[in-house]
Amino acid sequence: MPKVSKRCSSGQDKQNRDRPVHPYSRKALKISKQIVHDKKVESSKSATSVKLEHLAEKLRWFQDNLDDRHLYTKQDMIDLVTEYRNRFSDELDQIRLVQSVGNRQGQTRQHAARESSIKMTIEDETHQFEGSGIEVPDLINKKHLESFKKWDGEPKYIQNLKLRKISANDVKRLEVSAGVVSNEELEEINEAS
Repeated sequence: MPKVSKRCSSGQDKQNRDRPVHPYSRKALKISKQIVHDKKVESSKSATSVKLEHLAEKLRWFQDNLDDRHLYTKQDMIDLVTEYRNRFSDELDQIRLVQSVGNRQGQTRQHAARESSIKMTIEDETHQFEGSGIEVPDLINKKHLESFKKWDGEPKYIQNLKLRKISANDVKRLEVSAGVVSNEELEEINEAS
């Protein structure tokens, strides 16, 4: 006849599980560490998903504004980035128009929250563009362009796309290579860099 383990047979173990944990015990410390760890993991996951969703929204805009070309040049990429940065200009004009109509001196401004969020977004994108660059899909390479056109807009498949950064330095380099910039301006650009 097989032996029955003492742990299962005794009712004392069941009682110990139902007892409350002392707040200063090692077990309580272990449980609190696990709770803190779980909260950190969850906040990290949510922050990552928000970043991916924001990037997916940006990439969807680029996908919607592509034409049927099979290859883009650096100048085309810069034009697309400029158009992307100016995408809120019509909405800002409408907000200013609504705020200017009527006598609203004593009242609060309409759409002030939306206006401030648009201005913060524009400021952030301007800093990115003038700094390290705005991350956009690589449309110069034909293979990457085709994979970007096939992308269905899901954030989880962004990792399969090739991205590239476009900055203000690219605009300056393109102007210099096209011969649009004079020698004096070229010296100023080199001094600024």
